[in-house]
Amino acid sequence: MTNEASFKRWYDEDPVVAKCVNSLENLQDSSKRQVATFLMSEIIDKPPFNEMIPDNVFDLVTSETRRRRWYDFDEVVRIFVELLRNATPELKKEIAIKAVMFIEDLDPVS
Repeated sequence: MTNEASFKRWYDEDPVVAKCVNSLENLQDSSKRQVATFLMSEIIDKPPFNEMIPDNVFDLVTSETRRRRWYDFDEVVRIFVELLRNATPELKKEIAIKAVMFIEDLDPVS
């Protein structure tokens, strides 16, 4: 029997990453894409992604074919979140901090 209180999503392991993902989820779709686009090169230019063949990076971030999560419905946002999910803990935190700052600049009331 699974206890829902003990269920942890990958981004719940770090409060900064959790804030990033939750803030991103609550943005309008166009703003989600803007954040993802802004930070895509930041994340792709760092290990482990900059050491991978581009086709392998693409396969990694598109391997999930079911469209059940809020970020699966926009390819740019989906790729960004999957890159973030597969990043090292240090890179997750670094990108999450930049994303939160960018989101706060976009939407200062959230």
